[in-house]
Amino acid sequence: MTTEWEWIVPFKGRNHSGSIEQNFLCRAGNVYVMDNHRAALWCWLQELDLTAPHSLIHIDRHPDALQSRLDEWLKHLPSWTAGIDAYLGQTYRSDDFDCPVIRWDNYLSIYLREFGDSLTTFRCLTHEDGDSLNFGHPMYSSPWELPENLSYWLAEREAPWIVNIDLDYFYCQFESDIRKMVSDEYIDAVASGLKDAMDRGTIGVLTLCLTPDSFTPGWAATEALAARILEQLYLTFQLPDVIEPI
Repeated sequence: MTTEWEWIVPFKGRNHSGSIEQNFLCRAGNVYVMDNHRAALWCWLQELDLTAPHSLIHIDRHPDALQSRLDEWLKHLPSWTAGIDAYLGQTYRSDDFDCPVIRWDNYLSIYLREFGDSLTTFRCLTHEDGDSLNFGHPMYSSPWELPENLSYWLAEREAPWIVNIDLDYFYCQFESDIRKMVSDEYIDAVASGLKDAMDRGTIGVLTLCLTPDSFTPGWAATEALAARILEQLYLTFQLPDVIEPI
């Protein structure tokens, strides 16, 4: 059965994503898929009242919590009721350049400063590649704990949950290559945990990011991996082969 995706940011092609380029954002129910993680916070705002109690699990190679100019970014935030174009397009002036406020490496530090007091539980699984989290006491877990425990972690008493996954978590550098460091069975077990939590209604919003640059093998590999995970949620995912004219 074909899934009807809402293309919030219409597909622009398999281009460079980097820190600020958004090549697509699509939605089916409370599941959002994107190529650049900077859109994640906007997605959460569409599904949850982030000022009310909720929980977050962040599964990502990086903490996404850059804080080098956090106070400056906080002065120039978009309205939290803004549409996606205004959210992505919000800028501030730095060294005579207009720079996007929200990037792939700072959206979580902004979220934690703005909404961290509302967190019931914050569990984090990363490669510790980036700034430390600007949050008091996250719960840190290891890759080998994830498949068996994901469903258990996404408990009703701490719901609703934000489940935030970057596919670069499942890859590592090997000499000159980037390779998937876990088996298909591992991925299927993670997807099964997501499915169980979805069925129990504990996931308020799921954001899944491809990150097809730098930290993964590229578009083809991450599209296939996303499709494998989403298939267990009964969602068919495939990016267009061609770009539709606007």
